[in-house]
Amino acid sequence: MKKFFYFIGLFFFVFSFFYSLLCTAQNLNEIRNLRAGKHQNFYRVVLETSMKVDTKIELKTLPYRAIIQIPESLWRASNIPRKGNFYPNIPIIYSFKNDEIGKTNLTLNIEKPFSLDKVYWLSSPNGNKRLVIDLYFSSETDFIVTKKSFESFSKEEFESVLGEKPISEDKELELFIGQNKNNSKMSQQKNIISEDNNLNFDKEGTKSFLVVIDPGHGGKDPGAIGYSKTLEKDINLIASKILQSKLNNISGIKAYLTRSDDIYINLHDRYKIANQLKADIFISLHSDASESKSVRGYSIFSLNKDPDLEKANFQKNNKNQNVLGNVILDEEIIETQNILYKMYQRRKRNYSIKLKNLILDELSSLPSNSRGWHEKNFAVLKSPVIPSVLIEMGFISNKEDEKNLNDREFISNLMQKIAVAVTKYKDVYMK
Repeated sequence: MKKFFYFIGLFFFVFSFFYSLLCTAQNLNEIRNLRAGKHQNFYRVVLETSMKVDTKIELKTLPYRAIIQIPESLWRASNIPRKGNFYPNIPIIYSFKNDEIGKTNLTLNIEKPFSLDKVYWLSSPNGNKRLVIDLYFSSETDFIVTKKSFESFSKEEFESVLGEKPISEDKELELFIGQNKNNSKMSQQKNIISEDNNLNFDKEGTKSFLVVIDPGHGGKDPGAIGYSKTLEKDINLIASKILQSKLNNISGIKAYLTRSDDIYINLHDRYKIANQLKADIFISLHSDASESKSVRGYSIFSLNKDPDLEKANFQKNNKNQNVLGNVILDEEIIETQNILYKMYQRRKRNYSIKLKNLILDELSSLPSNSRGWHEKNFAVLKSPVIPSVLIEMGFISNKEDEKNLNDREFISNLMQKIAVAVTKYKDVYMK
């Protein structure tokens, strides 16, 4: 008899458990469609759901992306992959993920800085609800302003934004459903960082060689001031953009800038950008100055002394753990951490030297003086992993060097030689 009541109790427990799961599932929001379209002035993403739900939007960098947070939802768009893109029509990669209990994220990876024009809910004729997001490419500054605006919104303020009605629904705007990444040749050509591993891919689908270029100074920090009042920060940015363009025209290489506008970035944040992007090399471009107006020429620097393990600025994972390469350091004992750290530092130093040798070889034919290679404790070179060099392109305190650095042809030639050196480095050492 006891066994009978035991099995009866077990049956009701199991039944209640699965019944509660069924009820929970029935109460969950459903994602029923995901589409995107291109307007003359903006891109539109439409998320179709079974009900209108609380919504939050966060903007992030590296890569540029919008994260739409909604309550836990079920993916019911059966003909659309959970991760995909809208190529060749719209340059957006998306992914759907239930990150935490009770929370769902739809992430839109976008290749350039962007701003949100409008975000609003609409009702669909079939009874579904539609979250409509209109966005357009913008400057880095506009992106930062939009990002900070959304961060500062209270729940009530954001709900009022969602309640704004569009001037026109643009019903004629053609919308495309998402497709699998692997099915789109265009998606392989756009070099957008994937959300999961921050890698870039070339047109064959293999990882690109990633170069992060750092235009020294910027914003409130003008750097050196030239013989004729030229600002170092301006020359550094112009040169960096030219180098980026040249590298991006080379098959298998993708180049990013730590800044693309006249903004100030903390020195440590510059190499952290490279760490987050998982760059293969880091190049910081500068223009030197001296009290002596006769001093001129280019030079190249690498780090002379790495910080101790406990002072190193490691990349953090989503659990705020220190990461070195592909190793979670916090999961290792101190002795192992020290061994791994020294191993990575030795590798970084050796490859930084290989890179500077190739650059100096290429620059030797420039109509300028070489001041050679030096080791300095520059903060911007302190990435624990990435081979890093700092190039002083010349002395803007010298009349001749300043003239050269303001000459677009000279700068283009200088950047071309650096691009050749980077290509040789990739071909020889990164096979």
